Amino acid sequence: MSFPGYEVGSFYDEMFQSGQQPRAGSELLAQKIATIGLDELRRRQAAAERTLLQMGITFRVYGDASGTERIFPFDLIPRIVDALEWAKLERGLQQRIQALNLFLNDVYHEQRIVKDGVVPGDVISSAASFRPQCMGLNPPRGIWNHVTGTDLVRDSDGTMYVLEDNLRCPSGV
Repeated sequence: MSFPGYEVGSFYDEMFQSGQQPRAGSELLAQKIATIGLDELRRRQAAAERTLLQMGITFRVYGDASGTERIFPFDLIPRIVDALEWAKLERGLQQRIQALNLFLNDVYHEQRIVKDGVVPGDVISSAASFRPQCMGLNPPRGIWNHVTGTDLVRDSDGTMYVLEDNLRCPSGV
């Protein structure tokens, strides 16, 4: 199996270790990609992007005066995440979402985070998404955000980090 001209740089490559050696769990995927070839892979990528556009799986860029609908960045090649790593990520993401809900509950109730000097009150009250009408509101089960878009990235050593959380309405919802 060979991917001519492809070199793993100093970044973490999801599929390959150095020397074009597939990572554990990626061997079969690398073999399948090698058998279909680059032209076929490009054709399939283009077909997937056309399908996303035709199905309306798009978003608008805030501030883009043209209002052009764009498809979500989509890579036909999946990222392989083994079960142990996923279990750890899942626990961390669940904890993070719970913490975000607790933060929002505090903002709209006691505001201990302000009283303790952790976040200045004007940062909260001047936020474009702050809704004074929600002060004292008690949503069912204390769930303020039902859908969270959390973007994950890998560092050069392969460690996953949260890039950002999108709570308002993640693109595509």
